[in-house]
Amino acid sequence: MAAPRRRRSAATDPESDIARRRLERRQASGRRSDVRWAEVVAGAGRVFTRLGYGQSTLEDVAGEVGISRATLYYYVGTKEELLVALLHDPIETMRTRLEEVAALPLSAPERLASALREYVRTMAELPELFVFLSENVHQVMTGPEADHIRDNADRYGRVLAEVIRSGAKAGEFRTDIDPSVAVLGIIGMFNWIHRWYNPEGERSLEDFGEDFIEMALSSLSPK
Repeated sequence: MAAPRRRRSAATDPESDIARRRLERRQASGRRSDVRWAEVVAGAGRVFTRLGYGQSTLEDVAGEVGISRATLYYYVGTKEELLVALLHDPIETMRTRLEEVAALPLSAPERLASALREYVRTMAELPELFVFLSENVHQVMTGPEADHIRDNADRYGRVLAEVIRSGAKAGEFRTDIDPSVAVLGIIGMFNWIHRWYNPEGERSLEDFGEDFIEMALSSLSPK
């Protein structure tokens, strides 16, 4: 029988050393401004959009960026880490834009229309959001950063529901529809755009957004 192999210590294990350096890069404040890291995240967005998150591999991302798998491993250890990095800032941007609109001294219908217009504008500016809309991220993301993404998404829904609730109290929206249910219906309608929208088609994302805004306002208008 062969002699048992001695386990390598963390100090001498190359893989542990790579993991340590990757953790240091993740925690470093300058990581998001790193040019190569930005290229990796952007490449992941293109791959996830083209192949779907479930079908994509880290090898696909490395090939998209034009680097080796070993080089990619220096930056990220799992596909999930890339998904979290890809979605963190866009989801936060969407939430902060909504809160800014919700705080404006406008009527509830005006705030709702403006909020949904910002929603469409953000989707057009940050197409990686389509990855968020096409994947069940609640099942594929874990950890504090993923919790932050989910919290931002949940806060978005609560703020939009409060806009509708305030409109109902002011007599600007109907009162027989639960604001939370209204948000699910409205956002569901907007989110489904990713399934059929063609950027090369005759109508822009903003054009469809305006039609959807009119449908949302009409459905909430007092009888």
